[in-house]
Amino acid sequence: MATKQKHSAKFLSFIVYFVVLFLLWYILSGYLKPLLLFFGLISVLFVSWMSYRARAIDSDTFPLKLLLRLPFYWLWLTKEIIKSGLNTTKIIWSNNYSPELIKIKASQKNSTGIANYANAITLTPGTVTIEVEKNDLLVHALSKELSKDLQSGEMDRFITGLDK
Repeated sequence: MATKQKHSAKFLSFIVYFVVLFLLWYILSGYLKPLLLFFGLISVLFVSWMSYRARAIDSDTFPLKLLLRLPFYWLWLTKEIIKSGLNTTKIIWSNNYSPELIKIKASQKNSTGIANYANAITLTPGTVTIEVEKNDLLVHALSKELSKDLQSGEMDRFITGLDK
């Protein structure tokens, strides 16, 4: 019974992956001619099949529940990038930086969540994820203030909440 559920989740992830890829192809190309739509369909089908054969598609790689939460995540991430960008600009202009390396424990349960967390850290100005080892992230922060902000765990909790 569990394997049947796993296969249906994998198939559903494949279908969503295919549809998202085709929509992306259509938006980027903008062609409505039947021959070009056919070639786009064939190319997306080929990429989807190759991803399936490479075992790159599963319910962990493309979680369907994440699709509904993505707009909120993007808004939150944009706010964090702006807030951190202003803070980093203030630190650089005042010549008040004290870089440090810190280890942060990620509470995400899967590799996609950990990758999202590491990427969110790197996207916010003043911080860069240098290394990921299991659930430990090595982060370079431009100042103590930025490292304390990361150590508060707000970003970790928010990204962990995406998978629930």
